[in-house]
Amino acid sequence: MSAANGTDAVAASAESDFGGFLDKSISQAVDTLKESERVSLAAVSGKASAQDVVRSVLAAEMTVQSVVAIRDKMVQAYQEIMRIAV
Repeated sequence: MSAANGTDAVAASAESDFGGFLDKSISQAVDTLKESERVSLAAVSGKASAQDVVRSVLAAEMTVQSVVAIRDKMVQAYQEIMRIAV
């Protein structure tokens, strides 16, 4: 295997690893938000306790904060790339 092929393989692996990580993270975030919504609806119908609602809402809030922080970092990285002189 040549050095170029090895570098390409590492880059492809890193890209798929990051893509997989991002996909998994987004799926988990969506699942957390859906669970929070489900618990909130259960509370309205009297099937969930206030403690369960608070716990699920706090989990959803932390998830949203994490997603917003990741989005902000991605926008910041994009802006840095756009400032690079070619």
